[in-house]
Amino acid sequence: MSDTAFRLAGWDDLPAIRLLLQQAFGPLQTMLPSRPTALDETVASLTGHLASGSQIFVAERQGQPVACLLVLPPDDGCAEVKRVCTHPDWQGYGLGSALMSHAEHQLSRQGVRKLKLSTRRRLPDNLRFYQRLGYSQSAIQPYPAGVDDERIELSKTLAA
Repeated sequence: MSDTAFRLAGWDDLPAIRLLLQQAFGPLQTMLPSRPTALDETVASLTGHLASGSQIFVAERQGQPVACLLVLPPDDGCAEVKRVCTHPDWQGYGLGSALMSHAEHQLSRQGVRKLKLSTRRRLPDNLRFYQRLGYSQSAIQPYPAGVDDERIELSKTLAA
Protein backbone atom coordinates (compact mmCIF):
# COMPACT_ATOMS: atom_id res chain seq x y z
CA MET A 1 0.00 0.00 0.00
CA SER A 2 3.01 2.28 0.38
CA ASP A 3 3.07 2.71 -3.41
CA THR A 4 -0.46 4.13 -3.35
CA ALA A 5 -1.18 7.86 -3.35
CA PHE A 6 -4.57 9.20 -2.23
CA ARG A 7 -5.62 12.55 -3.64
CA LEU A 8 -8.38 14.61 -5.20
CA ALA A 9 -8.84 14.17 -8.93
CA GLY A 10 -8.29 17.06 -11.28
CA TRP A 11 -9.67 17.83 -14.73
CA ASP A 12 -6.87 15.90 -16.45
CA ASP A 13 -7.80 12.73 -14.53
CA LEU A 14 -11.35 12.52 -15.87
CA PRO A 15 -10.70 10.34 -18.96
CA ALA A 16 -8.85 7.79 -16.78
CA ILE A 17 -11.63 7.92 -14.17
CA ARG A 18 -14.28 7.31 -16.83
CA LEU A 19 -12.31 4.27 -18.02
CA LEU A 20 -11.95 3.05 -14.42
CA LEU A 21 -15.73 3.30 -13.94
CA GLN A 22 -16.27 1.25 -17.10
CA GLN A 23 -13.78 -1.40 -16.00
CA ALA A 24 -15.12 -1.65 -12.44
CA PHE A 25 -18.87 -1.43 -13.07
CA GLY A 26 -19.00 -3.21 -16.44
CA PRO A 27 -18.73 -6.74 -14.99
CA LEU A 28 -21.71 -6.04 -12.70
CA GLN A 29 -24.07 -6.01 -15.69
CA THR A 30 -24.28 -9.81 -15.60
CA MET A 31 -25.29 -9.75 -11.91
CA LEU A 32 -27.95 -7.05 -12.02
CA PRO A 33 -31.38 -6.75 -13.67
CA SER A 34 -30.59 -3.23 -14.91
CA ARG A 35 -27.48 -1.46 -16.15
CA PRO A 36 -25.38 0.26 -13.43
CA THR A 37 -25.86 4.02 -13.83
CA ALA A 38 -22.13 4.52 -13.24
CA LEU A 39 -21.64 3.21 -16.78
CA ASP A 40 -23.50 6.28 -18.07
CA GLU A 41 -20.82 8.65 -16.75
CA THR A 42 -18.89 10.47 -19.46
CA VAL A 43 -15.96 12.85 -19.32
CA ALA A 44 -18.53 15.62 -19.80
CA SER A 45 -20.71 14.44 -16.90
CA LEU A 46 -17.65 14.03 -14.66
CA THR A 47 -16.58 17.55 -15.66
CA GLY A 48 -20.04 18.73 -14.64
CA HIS A 49 -19.67 17.06 -11.25
CA LEU A 50 -16.38 18.86 -10.58
CA ALA A 51 -17.75 22.16 -11.89
CA SER A 52 -20.73 21.90 -9.50
CA GLY A 53 -18.50 21.43 -6.46
CA SER A 54 -18.37 17.65 -6.23
CA GLN A 55 -15.09 16.02 -5.33
CA ILE A 56 -13.59 12.86 -6.80
CA PHE A 57 -11.11 11.08 -4.57
CA VAL A 58 -8.68 8.65 -6.21
CA ALA A 59 -6.22 5.99 -5.14
CA GLU A 60 -3.35 6.11 -7.58
CA ARG A 61 -0.64 3.55 -8.34
CA GLN A 62 2.12 4.12 -10.86
CA GLY A 63 0.46 7.36 -11.95
CA GLN A 64 -2.92 5.77 -12.74
CA PRO A 65 -6.19 5.91 -10.77
CA VAL A 66 -7.02 2.37 -9.59
CA ALA A 67 -9.88 3.28 -7.23
CA CYS A 68 -12.18 6.27 -6.97
CA LEU A 69 -15.27 7.67 -5.36
CA LEU A 70 -17.42 10.71 -6.04
CA VAL A 71 -18.72 12.97 -3.26
CA LEU A 72 -21.58 15.32 -4.06
CA PRO A 73 -21.54 18.78 -2.42
CA PRO A 74 -22.74 18.60 1.19
CA ASP A 75 -26.18 19.77 2.21
CA ASP A 76 -26.49 20.84 5.85
CA GLY A 77 -23.33 18.91 6.80
CA CYS A 78 -24.31 15.69 4.99
CA ALA A 79 -22.63 14.58 1.75
CA GLU A 80 -23.54 11.72 -0.57
CA VAL A 81 -20.89 9.27 -1.75
CA LYS A 82 -21.36 7.65 -5.16
CA ARG A 83 -19.41 5.66 -7.75
CA VAL A 84 -17.18 3.87 -5.23
CA CYS A 85 -15.06 1.44 -7.22
CA THR A 86 -11.73 -0.32 -7.51
CA HIS A 87 -10.26 -1.66 -10.74
CA PRO A 88 -10.86 -5.45 -10.86
CA ASP A 89 -7.10 -6.15 -10.92
CA TRP A 90 -6.67 -4.25 -7.63
CA GLN A 91 -9.68 -5.55 -5.69
CA GLY A 92 -8.94 -7.40 -2.47
CA TYR A 93 -5.89 -5.35 -1.49
CA GLY A 94 -7.65 -2.91 0.84
CA LEU A 95 -7.55 0.03 -1.58
CA GLY A 96 -11.29 0.67 -1.35
CA SER A 97 -11.23 0.71 2.45
CA ALA A 98 -8.16 2.93 2.51
CA LEU A 99 -9.67 5.34 -0.02
CA MET A 100 -12.93 5.54 1.94
CA SER A 101 -10.98 6.24 5.13
CA HIS A 102 -8.93 8.94 3.40
CA ALA A 103 -12.05 10.59 1.97
CA GLU A 104 -13.87 10.45 5.32
CA HIS A 105 -10.92 12.11 7.06
CA GLN A 106 -10.64 14.86 4.44
CA LEU A 107 -14.39 15.48 4.41
CA SER A 108 -14.51 15.66 8.21
CA ARG A 109 -11.79 18.33 8.06
CA GLN A 110 -14.01 20.23 5.61
CA GLY A 111 -16.88 20.22 8.12
CA VAL A 112 -18.90 17.31 6.74
CA ARG A 113 -20.57 15.56 9.69
CA LYS A 114 -22.40 12.72 7.97
CA LEU A 115 -22.03 10.63 4.82
CA LYS A 116 -24.73 8.71 3.05
CA LEU A 117 -24.51 6.21 0.22
CA SER A 118 -26.42 3.32 -1.28
CA THR A 119 -25.85 -0.08 -2.82
CA ARG A 120 -28.05 -2.65 -4.48
CA ARG A 121 -29.52 -5.60 -2.58
CA ARG A 122 -28.12 -7.89 -5.30
CA LEU A 123 -24.59 -6.82 -4.35
CA PRO A 124 -24.28 -8.25 -0.81
CA ASP A 125 -20.47 -7.98 -0.83
CA ASN A 126 -20.83 -4.22 -1.27
CA LEU A 127 -23.27 -4.05 1.65
CA ARG A 128 -20.87 -5.98 3.89
CA PHE A 129 -17.99 -3.74 2.75
CA TYR A 130 -19.83 -0.59 3.85
CA GLN A 131 -21.00 -2.16 7.09
CA ARG A 132 -17.40 -3.12 7.95
CA LEU A 133 -16.51 0.55 7.48
CA GLY A 134 -19.13 1.57 10.05
CA TYR A 135 -22.06 2.46 7.79
CA SER A 136 -25.54 1.61 9.10
CA GLN A 137 -28.57 0.77 7.03
CA SER A 138 -31.11 3.60 7.07
CA ALA A 139 -33.68 2.64 4.41
CA ILE A 140 -34.56 0.29 1.57
CA GLN A 141 -35.99 1.74 -1.66
CA PRO A 142 -36.98 0.26 -5.04
CA TYR A 143 -34.11 0.64 -7.53
CA PRO A 144 -34.88 1.71 -10.14
CA ALA A 145 -38.65 1.87 -10.24
CA GLY A 146 -40.10 -1.17 -11.98
CA VAL A 147 -36.94 -3.29 -11.77
CA ASP A 148 -36.72 -6.32 -9.49
CA ASP A 149 -34.06 -4.91 -7.19
CA GLU A 150 -33.76 -2.68 -4.14
CA ARG A 151 -31.40 0.09 -3.16
CA ILE A 152 -30.12 -0.17 0.40
CA GLU A 153 -29.36 3.26 1.84
CA LEU A 154 -26.64 3.58 4.48
CA SER A 155 -25.14 6.41 6.50
CA LYS A 156 -22.27 7.13 8.86
CA THR A 157 -21.59 9.97 11.28
CA LEU A 158 -18.02 11.21 10.96
CA ALA A 159 -15.75 11.95 13.89
CA ALA A 160 -15.24 15.66 14.49
